[in-house]
Amino acid sequence: MKSKSYLPLLLASLCLPMVSCDDKDNDKDPERNQLVLTPSAQEVTLTETDDPTPVLTFSWNTATDLGSEYSFTYLFQVDIADNNFASATEVEIVEPNGSYSFSAGELYNLIVEKWGRTAGQPARIEARVAARVDGPYFKYPEIATAITTVTTFVPVSRPLYITGSATPGGTDLNAATGITELSNGRLYSWRGRLVPGTFKFITEPGQEFPSYNMGDDSKTLVQRNDASQPDKQFEAYEEGTYSIYLSLTDMTISYAKVMFEHLYLVGNGTMAGWELDKLIEMNPDPSNPNIFTYNGPLMEGEIKIISEREWNVPTVKPLKADADINSDTEVQITPGQDPDYKWKVTAEQAGTYKITLDLEKLTINFEKQ
Repeated sequence: MKSKSYLPLLLASLCLPMVSCDDKDNDKDPERNQLVLTPSAQEVTLTETDDPTPVLTFSWNTATDLGSEYSFTYLFQVDIADNNFASATEVEIVEPNGSYSFSAGELYNLIVEKWGRTAGQPARIEARVAARVDGPYFKYPEIATAITTVTTFVPVSRPLYITGSATPGGTDLNAATGITELSNGRLYSWRGRLVPGTFKFITEPGQEFPSYNMGDDSKTLVQRNDASQPDKQFEAYEEGTYSIYLSLTDMTISYAKVMFEHLYLVGNGTMAGWELDKLIEMNPDPSNPNIFTYNGPLMEGEIKIISEREWNVPTVKPLKADADINSDTEVQITPGQDPDYKWKVTAEQAGTYKITLDLEKLTINFEKQ
């Protein structure tokens, strides 16, 4: 879910087009506190399950009636409590006298993976429903909130192993290679050598079932439980080092041949200067090894990107000399440093930046923070 809060829009006392603002009319409003948001429980303890059955439901009634000229749009969202809804879920348009429910898995994903709370520990979450007023005069929305304490589960470790003709162990299930479990039973990654061939994932060396195979396309997973199901596998077309990232939460996978194991920023426009022992390493994206990022300062001066702690090595550079970090966003990769093109940071451009380099698209973005 995207993080977004519309409270400033709901509360802003600004006149909207074609709508009149009339303080006298607001003075005549009845006391508006009818809207109530009620959780199905004050405390919930989750157990690990794939069951989509709701374990927590928030329900609400209708806002205070303002007469036939006015109607309401009801909006719902949830966040960690006492956070002013700064990291809230995307606003959902809901019905009056309605409800919104969460399964155990959805709550775990929000609390642990979205909001970064520790698995197995209690967390207070806060829901909000707002009745936005539509009518001839501006009216403040009527808002109700409710807090519930949720204790998440600690996911059980579920090892996975990669096997297949493309892998180091080949098709011998007993020689399957273990992969890294980033989040117990949910997120996994692996980096290693593959040759042209196919691969899939099993849950125990020597055991064919269950396995995780290719689903509808090369980005989706499907669980295979017996020989009657197709043994469709992922494919590596070229020999090389590959990075694999998969999620059993949403049954997706991404994998790609690694173009560079490391990339480093160098130049007097960086803190490294031109000293090889001070090179600044860029960070590969966990889900795509060919996207690298850097967050930090850039000074007036020159920048280029090299692949090893040496000079005449494969280099990522702009298409021309003295390239502008704002407009020269296409890159080239050369086997050595010639031609020795660089980006040039001016004194006015200096500051803190997020750099995103996409080697597949051959683009770079300098985003000033």
